[in-house]
Amino acid sequence: MNGIRSTLHTIAPLLLVLQTLHANASPQDSPDMVAIPGATYEMGCDPNTDYVCSYVPEEKQHSVTIDAFKIDKYEVTTGQYTRCVEAGHCDMPTIGGLMHYGNPEAAEFPINGVSWYQARKFCEWKGKRLPTSAEWELAARGTDGRTYPWGFEEPDCTRTVMDRANAGYLGCGTGDTLNVGSKPKGASPYGVMDMAGNVWEWTSDWYDESYYFNSPRNNPKGPKHGELKITRGGDFMSRQGYELRATGRFPYYPSNPSPAIGFRCAK
Repeated sequence: MNGIRSTLHTIAPLLLVLQTLHANASPQDSPDMVAIPGATYEMGCDPNTDYVCSYVPEEKQHSVTIDAFKIDKYEVTTGQYTRCVEAGHCDMPTIGGLMHYGNPEAAEFPINGVSWYQARKFCEWKGKRLPTSAEWELAARGTDGRTYPWGFEEPDCTRTVMDRANAGYLGCGTGDTLNVGSKPKGASPYGVMDMAGNVWEWTSDWYDESYYFNSPRNNPKGPKHGELKITRGGDFMSRQGYELRATGRFPYYPSNPSPAIGFRCAK
């Protein structure tokens, strides 16, 4: 009995330290993933609530059913991606300008300057994958038809990292992105962070403007081939609300890096 008490006395301080480290862990150190239950929802732009729909017929509203999955609560950070490079699995992304890699002050900013192929490789290193566009949209807006992750209210810097209509206010006046998870009021219905603003996010889907007119009802994965990959969510340079809508899509060349594009993983 005395031996047991001695052992407990020895390990108690260690447990306290571990608990403290866990409580104070930053997003980049956290393995957080959010479980998204399987659901049927109306994907695409709802003309009854969104005036932009008439300008984007390729966002035709249609019903899809998605199996349960998990998605990263936060965008992949520069610190996380740097560790993948240091482990010899990931390629170094583009550097310079507004690119975050190599900037010691950007460890908890979302990684940017990564191609689609580099993003996919990181997710595979983590035993994950890029989300499909349909999964991403479900995680961003749920099943109630909202326009933005937080609801229907127009975006502002209390909810998302963006510019403003008259420009000159990039990243809510910071000139860059902010740390991932810095806008909790903008969380999605499931608690997923930064699904509007900060950086656009790569998904696994190829882009075809007519895909929504004949896509599969169950777990659509996008066209089998294409030239452009779909990014979702808007970025820190977005000036108008329509750029940050949860239904919006931005096709981009998969080999091209951008300071405005990052990613998160799913499984």
